[in-house]
Amino acid sequence: MKKTWSGFATGNKRRIVFLVFASLLVVFVLGKAAGANQTTAPGSEGDPLVTASWVEAKIDAFAKSLKEEQTERQKLEDRMKLLEGNGVGAEWPLPGEGGYPAMPVPIYEVVVVPEDEFIFTGAGTEIILRSGKASAVVGPHGDGLSDLTAGVNLAQKEPVQRDHLIVSPRDDGRGILTLTEAIFLIRGDYKIK
Repeated sequence: MKKTWSGFATGNKRRIVFLVFASLLVVFVLGKAAGANQTTAPGSEGDPLVTASWVEAKIDAFAKSLKEEQTERQKLEDRMKLLEGNGVGAEWPLPGEGGYPAMPVPIYEVVVVPEDEFIFTGAGTEIILRSGKASAVVGPHGDGLSDLTAGVNLAQKEPVQRDHLIVSPRDDGRGILTLTEAIFLIRGDYKIK
């Protein structure tokens, strides 16, 4: 006895339709995940095609840059050997190079100065008051110290502010007088009297 479609119960029909629909949905999702419906065309930015000559050109360019880096490294190693050696034949700058030798950069020195002492500053000396109180002393022409932090010129007996960068433009007797014991950071020439 054959059952026809009309012979199935309504519940069975629904189950079969549901299973068919679920199977199609699973196949569709798996196809999307596998990239079956990609919208990128071959040769586009998303799926580029390359030729053997393009690959060879890229490899040649990489090899050339690698060779240049090796040559530069060898030059640096040769220069290091000259500088580390006994100095015979070493010149600054080395032949074929321009520029000047690097100058050592002076560092800030922590200086504790007692009360009522005078710090004579050299040309270009930088001073930062870290603690205590101090005042500016001008040069013989009435010129003061440059407070670079505030952007002002400190005149005679003006207070020096904490943590301000003070620069002495000349070596002509100007400087700083301590009103209490003070701690300074100083970079450059100075004398305490």
